[in-house]
Amino acid sequence: MEYILGVANIEGKATAITVLTPVKRGGPILLGLVFWAGRNLAFTLKKLETLSFIHYARWTLIERFPDGDEGEGQRLDHTYLFFESNFNGTWDQYIDAFSEVVPARMKAIWGTSIGFPGPNPVDPFKQYIRRNEYVANHYWSAYPGFTTTEIISAEHVEAALSEFQQHAAGLEPDAFKTAYESLLTTIQHDL
Repeated sequence: MEYILGVANIEGKATAITVLTPVKRGGPILLGLVFWAGRNLAFTLKKLETLSFIHYARWTLIERFPDGDEGEGQRLDHTYLFFESNFNGTWDQYIDAFSEVVPARMKAIWGTSIGFPGPNPVDPFKQYIRRNEYVANHYWSAYPGFTTTEIISAEHVEAALSEFQQHAAGLEPDAFKTAYESLLTTIQHDL
């Protein structure tokens, strides 16, 4: 499959990625354990939380495709690992971050897929993702002009302003000035 970046994969500052890879025999059992650990063991998320440019990411297993009727659908030769995500930044930056920040997680997840070269060195990993990537037919973003970090910062500013409003209404001018300067100091990293 030749990779062609389609316009449908980009909405404002956000980019979507969709990857479908065939899983090795026994891989679904291992992935079940990895997914359980990711949901239930907090320490497994620490490094991922540093990747604030990720809006959303999800892995799931597909064993059959629907057939359009109410039937069971088409059973596949392999179970497939379906990955979808959206993020700020370039495609290369996203894959680089996975390779550098969470290589053990990438090995645990995609290591169950046929042909996975490992997360390092990054170039074979990128080639693997490109071979298995599908361009989105449709992609929508609620806040296309903003990054995840900008949205979180705006929420912090809004909450701080709301609290300030409640407490500042009856203040004398000098106390108001002190409270306002304190507010600005508190939210300066979010402005």
